[in-house]
Amino acid sequence: MIHQAEYDAKQVHFGYFMGVAMSNYRIRHNESFNSVANDTIKSITSPIDYGLKMGGLMNFYVNDRFDVKFVPTVAIYSRKLTVNENPDIIPSREQAWFEIPVFLKYKSLRRGNTRMNMFVGLRQGFETNAINLARRGRINRVEGLRRGDFSVEYGAGMELFRQFFKLAPEVHFSHGLRNMIDRADIASTDPTPLSVLGRLNTHTVTFYLFFE
Repeated sequence: MIHQAEYDAKQVHFGYFMGVAMSNYRIRHNESFNSVANDTIKSITSPIDYGLKMGGLMNFYVNDRFDVKFVPTVAIYSRKLTVNENPDIIPSREQAWFEIPVFLKYKSLRRGNTRMNMFVGLRQGFETNAINLARRGRINRVEGLRRGDFSVEYGAGMELFRQFFKLAPEVHFSHGLRNMIDRADIASTDPTPLSVLGRLNTHTVTFYLFFE
């Protein structure tokens, strides 16, 4: 039995989604890391940590092969930097982000109630203070880290048509393009964890379940 045979006849579809993310920083050191003046910072790593994502979606039909998908997202990350194998030098904290991704999606031919897809797009993100305000706590921002990010994102998924809805599991790979280190916000002239880094870029892998 073919479900929602006229699905593509509708120009716009709405839905919602939930996702589980694995995220960390991609680290590139600068010349200060190996300098004689740096006798305290021996290693900096960024272990993978988990996060949650949720939000709504708008899918715009272009033709039988392409769609454009707009996916406003609320995300909670806990990206970490571990200095000298000590996770407490830069305290870990949960970060709430509002993200605005836009994707161009390529669709395969529909086979019964199944269709594959691939997509590529861009994601703009802004860190908010939602978690700190909800806990009525002091805003605990790490000095030297930017509060905005811009990334390229791609992945693949499957569309499963059911009688009353469409389920679409997808895997997304996101690579931050912006250097997250803000030099103007690093006040100390002594070697600090961020001052010995040349670049700090976000990297995230997310598994989503979309419902339309």
